[in-house]
Amino acid sequence: MRKFGFAKPYSLLQRLILAVLVPLLIALCLLPARNMATTTDVAMLQLLWVTWVAQYVGQRWAIMCTLVSVVLLNLVFVEPYYTLLVHQGDYLVTFLVMLLLGIFIARLSGRLRIELARTKKNLRQRQRLIGQARQAKMRAELEHNRAMMLRSLSHDLRTPLATIMGASSMLADPELALTPEQIRQQAQNIYSQSHLLSQHFDKVMELSRVQQMQRSVSLATHTLSDIVAAAIARRGLLLSDYPCVMQFSDTHCVADATLLEIALANLLENAVKYGVPPLSLEFTVAEGYYHLTVSNALVSMISSPTVVLPPNHTYRSSPVQRDSSSGLGTAICNAVMQLHQGRFSAQHAANDTLFVATLSWPQHATHI
Repeated sequence: MRKFGFAKPYSLLQRLILAVLVPLLIALCLLPARNMATTTDVAMLQLLWVTWVAQYVGQRWAIMCTLVSVVLLNLVFVEPYYTLLVHQGDYLVTFLVMLLLGIFIARLSGRLRIELARTKKNLRQRQRLIGQARQAKMRAELEHNRAMMLRSLSHDLRTPLATIMGASSMLADPELALTPEQIRQQAQNIYSQSHLLSQHFDKVMELSRVQQMQRSVSLATHTLSDIVAAAIARRGLLLSDYPCVMQFSDTHCVADATLLEIALANLLENAVKYGVPPLSLEFTVAEGYYHLTVSNALVSMISSPTVVLPPNHTYRSSPVQRDSSSGLGTAICNAVMQLHQGRFSAQHAANDTLFVATLSWPQHATHI
């Protein structure tokens, strides 16, 4: 509270000491210079202490300090010394002006404290409203991502389930005479589509974990290479032998390591599945933001209607993407960046031959 100029919670004894005893000590300290200093000089020095008392102790105590200072000025610095008699009218004017100045300073300081307290209260309310608005926006965005996840999931699961049901019904139909090769092929179809379903559910679990961590985001300084290694380990079978070119302008970042690792793993997975080597991973810091970019050349124009891109940018649909689960990956990246007060963007570059996805978040992100 001190930095706002508010009165500290002094005890009654402390206030009496500050308002009565300290002015007496000031008068005693100035006593050796009584023959050199004028009463106006002494009064100005006393008013400095009155101003401090008004600022940090309170209005009433500043007025008391003023009265004590005026009496001490008369007793110690005005002839005849150590009496309250005043032989010159000029001194009466000095005392009156000092008293009025002290009262004015005390009242002005009191009003200032009231205004400062009101301003601080308004700031707290504003911060609370901003926090509530941010949380409401966060909840709305997470609900949007949840709805998008369900739409993407129902869309992505349709083909694997249909394939599994078709293959299993063929194997279970006693009227169909299948060759060993056909049986092997249908079994392979069931296995591959089951593996695809497993990947879908893994992504659902990752997104669910991201959303559950809304209230437990742990921002700390981490080594970027550790986060990249953990993200690659999450997709070990897919990324273990995939060539990757890494360019880091800095080696550390402030983030939630688990969340960033999940988002990066999904970016790397999509880049490997739908692009060609080599994969480029770049980390830069610019204008107070971290930028983690994954890019590589596209095999073809692969897209999904659920992918969120910058305004006025659209993808062309492709049958390959329908089972890609990139909608879930995009939802995960969006959710992670929202928790970091950042953003996720994805776009084509170099005449639609290069796909670039970027995670951007502020260097000084705070808890939401």
